[in-house]
Amino acid sequence: MAKLPLYKQIQDHYREQILAGALRHRDRVPSEQEIMDEFHVSKITVKNALTALADEGLITRVQGKGTFVSRPSADAPAGSLSRESDVASRAAEGAIGLIVPTLKTKVIRKLIDGVEYYAKNAGYQMILHITRESSAEETKAIQQLTESGALGMIVFPTEDEKYNESLLRLSLDKFPFVFIDRYLRNIDTYQIVSDNAAGACDAVNMLLDKGHSQIALVSPDNTNSTIEDRTLGFEKAYIDRRSSIDKTLWCHVPLDILRTDDGEPYVLAFLRAHPEVTAVLALSAETAQFTARSLQKLGRENTELISFDDPDLPGVSYISQNEEALAQAAVEQLREQIDGVYTPRRTVLPVELMLYGREEAKR
Repeated sequence: MAKLPLYKQIQDHYREQILAGALRHRDRVPSEQEIMDEFHVSKITVKNALTALADEGLITRVQGKGTFVSRPSADAPAGSLSRESDVASRAAEGAIGLIVPTLKTKVIRKLIDGVEYYAKNAGYQMILHITRESSAEETKAIQQLTESGALGMIVFPTEDEKYNESLLRLSLDKFPFVFIDRYLRNIDTYQIVSDNAAGACDAVNMLLDKGHSQIALVSPDNTNSTIEDRTLGFEKAYIDRRSSIDKTLWCHVPLDILRTDDGEPYVLAFLRAHPEVTAVLALSAETAQFTARSLQKLGRENTELISFDDPDLPGVSYISQNEEALAQAAVEQLREQIDGVYTPRRTVLPVELMLYGREEAKR
């Protein structure tokens, strides 16, 4: 039998005590610290359990005094309490969170649209939080969602995926959540990702098959799982052919530069220093745009460019993710956890290489 999330186990424990009369009207419920010590769980888990009990109308939390049973359990028929609890539980299950780092990319905007659609179909209301690539804001969003009683969350981590204790705590507490697109390698949980390595590998193989030998890689700094996997895919194309890789043709734009107006000049300087480059694989739509404008300034429009994700550039081929499938899988696997099933796994979805010839750009 699937194990219930810890906060639901605590919720069920105190509900049973109240309905059985072990805790009566106006009795004080153990404090958060006492419950943490008894069940060996985090404060977030206890808050979620108490919030759920309050939503059921079984307890009342009094600021500065504590938490108390809100009504006599024996005065109401068990069936009535059960029905009211069911209604309250369904109401509590109306909210899930989606945490994203930005609204700037087309991929994220499509993911938001998809998650909202599939969440609504599943009976959930989606609450959106934008971290603006800040780990501190990510932690704050997690805290706000858990304290508000959200039953789970889908997290698109920040670009500079550093160790985040709040995310680790969610995993340890088995709180329902799913990583989407990016993930933290040291946290064992549900992960929904595109096959970034295969997409990059296929793109480089195509360029090599066309006779390109001086292929540059342009990307954000290698600080998260997505960029790491795409970089590994680039390497794999050469390794499979037993060909040497010239890593002097790799341009990783530091994140502090990428977030200013200096990103494009950085790429321009790199390309100017490497006139031998005949093709470029850009690992993000933003770096593809920098590359395209830089090549135009250098008069090197014949240099072939492929982007990971649609850069909105006429005639530029790109590797396309299936945002709708990512969103659908994320909602389904979040719902699975909310329903009490917990089997962490990584789901990898295929990507597609969308080819466009330069002649199309001239139309």
